[in-house]
Amino acid sequence: MTAAPRITEATAATEPVVKTFDQLLPAELYGILQLRSLAFVVEQECVFLDADGVDTLPETLHFFYPRPATAMSDTHGAEHGRDLSPWAYARLLPADVPDGPAARPGARSISRVATHPDARGQGWGRRLLGDIVDAWSATPLTLNAQSHLGRLYSSFGFVPNGPRFDEDGIEHTPMERAAG
Repeated sequence: MTAAPRITEATAATEPVVKTFDQLLPAELYGILQLRSLAFVVEQECVFLDADGVDTLPETLHFFYPRPATAMSDTHGAEHGRDLSPWAYARLLPADVPDGPAARPGARSISRVATHPDARGQGWGRRLLGDIVDAWSATPLTLNAQSHLGRLYSSFGFVPNGPRFDEDGIEHTPMERAAG
């Protein structure tokens, strides 16, 4: 498999793309689903239906930093495929769409936060979270954090708002961030 390029000034997006489901181009949606499948289903071995229909709600927003397409192996090992995954991705659910234990009335939930393996440790996830929090600072936000990432979310003003829980064999902490 051809190695994906490292993030450089030439390939780094300067602003996140923010779109509703209906605004996403087919290649963008495919790349988002590639990244989410890689992160949650393959790497974390969580067998669940990622395409939960919530992506399609008119007020769900998809935040991502595009990444140049790279070659990838197909299911038989030949490099005929293309990896269209973004550098980092998260979705913001509509207000009052309950998203697990962290849900609070009037809050919007951040979910499906993922960073491409080639971009991990380079600040792309942190940058994307900062973009979301900055853009939605006047709105209460919630998320169900994988507990080992609690410090990351705390750095953006999130605090635990319930007991830890197990989801697909991974400990999570419900968290919220007050408006303002």
